[in-house]
Amino acid sequence: MYLCAFEAHAHRKTDIIHFYNGDKLTGEIVSLMGGILKVSTDAMGTVQIEWPEIARMESEYHYEVRVTNGDRIYGSFSDKARPGQVLVTDVFARHQLESLAIVEIRPIEDSWVDRLNIHLSGTYGYTRASGVTQLAFNTEISYENERSRNTLTGQVDISDTNEGSTSSKRLNFQRAVWPGNRSDQFRTGFVNYEDNDELELDYRVAVGGGTGRYFIDTNRSRLTGAGGLQVITEKGFSDGSNEDIEGFLNVSYSTWKFSTPELHVDLNFTLYPSLTDAGRLRSYSNARISWEIIEDLSWDITAWATSDNNVEDNVSYWDYSITTGIGWDF
Repeated sequence: MYLCAFEAHAHRKTDIIHFYNGDKLTGEIVSLMGGILKVSTDAMGTVQIEWPEIARMESEYHYEVRVTNGDRIYGSFSDKARPGQVLVTDVFARHQLESLAIVEIRPIEDSWVDRLNIHLSGTYGYTRASGVTQLAFNTEISYENERSRNTLTGQVDISDTNEGSTSSKRLNFQRAVWPGNRSDQFRTGFVNYEDNDELELDYRVAVGGGTGRYFIDTNRSRLTGAGGLQVITEKGFSDGSNEDIEGFLNVSYSTWKFSTPELHVDLNFTLYPSLTDAGRLRSYSNARISWEIIEDLSWDITAWATSDNNVEDNVSYWDYSITTGIGWDF
């Protein structure tokens, strides 16, 4: 999942940021994400500040604050906080939060579009001597609110040589819902489509669901695990359609650095043991590393691998791809 923040201009620039060295900065608190506090100022534009450099903050406006245990707290920032603490005040109480326990800060006046994250990347290559053309495209669109996270991912790889053309496509929509804190166990459901010429897969459609948990959820990294069941319908090049019931076990890890240059790493691995076809085992894994070139543009390295031990003897057991290209964030 790629993280980005959008500026909000919902109030006057009267928030005060206090630093440990005694300096102060007045402006509008835009967001805290990935250990970087963004503050909009009149004189310097938007300033990015390393979160550990900040002693305390003051603001009369209301924010949503998410902490490492998954709690979400709403209120303004009191000027009575001690250094290293954020004091969130609402109409009922004051909440004393240690600064390093805070994962995210977001103005609650933000519209739904400020929760929408989009990452697109692509690459194209052509070698005249060999007549090889390669095209790859990857996208991730996510939307998160207080109770759920919705993610749409897609990838397309096409290779055209003198011997012919091969392609693979994968499209996945996933929704995770948590009843209370995000650190609690969450429910997940998904729909997936894929095809792959190298594995002689005409198509495969999967629908499934299960449960998962956030094992690490900080302003620097995130680790989740999930498991459950899915039903698949598939068709090979030489076979008729087939239905199967599979289990799935998934592990996902993300880490990021929002100070310049920004860096984001996503790792994902899923195992699919069949419950109705004895001995069949599939897997899918992907990785993405993004380095910021200029604002909203990055240099991406994307890799994926898929396997299925239930293919014909003359067909490869594995297929994989490694591409580099330009990524764009919105």
